[in-house]
Amino acid sequence: MSKITLKKIYSMKKKHIGIACLTAYDASFAKYIDDCGIDIILVGDSLGVVVQGHVNTHDVTQSDIEYHTGLVSRGNKNAYLISDMPINTYDTPKQALKNAKRLIKNCGAQMVKLETDVTHLKTIKFLTREKIPVCAHIGIKPQRIISNSEYRKQGKTIETKNNILNEANLIEKAGAKLLIVECIDETLANTISKKLSIPVIGIASGKKCDGQILVLYDLLNISFSGVPKFVDKSFFQIKDIHKRIKSFIKKTKDNSRV
Repeated sequence: MSKITLKKIYSMKKKHIGIACLTAYDASFAKYIDDCGIDIILVGDSLGVVVQGHVNTHDVTQSDIEYHTGLVSRGNKNAYLISDMPINTYDTPKQALKNAKRLIKNCGAQMVKLETDVTHLKTIKFLTREKIPVCAHIGIKPQRIISNSEYRKQGKTIETKNNILNEANLIEKAGAKLLIVECIDETLANTISKKLSIPVIGIASGKKCDGQILVLYDLLNISFSGVPKFVDKSFFQIKDIHKRIKSFIKKTKDNSRV
């Protein structure tokens, strides 16, 4: 497998080849999913729940993400590597730049991910000017969620659909290079994927995004807090881990929007 670049990810969108993404938090799992042919690895602040055992992501620190990004970077060879920016690490553009540089220059990340809304446009523009690639994240934002009961599908009304679509457009114009949409209406997710020139990766947002992302431990059915309802349980019938991950990759590539 050749090294995945941002240019290659954009080419996959253009050719309607689904972009397969999984989280990883250590060198061994990073190597394993990289060898399986995953396109993008995210060092997610989901580690706060599935690795550290917290009820949400709020306790994850910059140091935690730096540590785990370094581990994953050493195990990964070909996949494109993105690191989450934890809560309270990008409250201002200058703070975001300082922490993003540490993840990219010191730890091996190629892009940083921010849970964003229109209040973060200035930060996205600032990071972009400083040559820091940004992945934005809209819809459900786990850093603002206290309990699982707050996970509700976004974009069900005309007003909220228009708000989310406008948000996505503004984020692209601000310079974001990728967009993750979490738990939004499937039709809306498909619309955003078609309208934006940047790749749109979905989680719990239907099958017709440019790609799909899952927490690795959810795919393996070993998550500390249990597996979310939206995870395709048919994967669990595949007992061989390698084949299960390959199946997720194939299904993602086959189900990309048309």
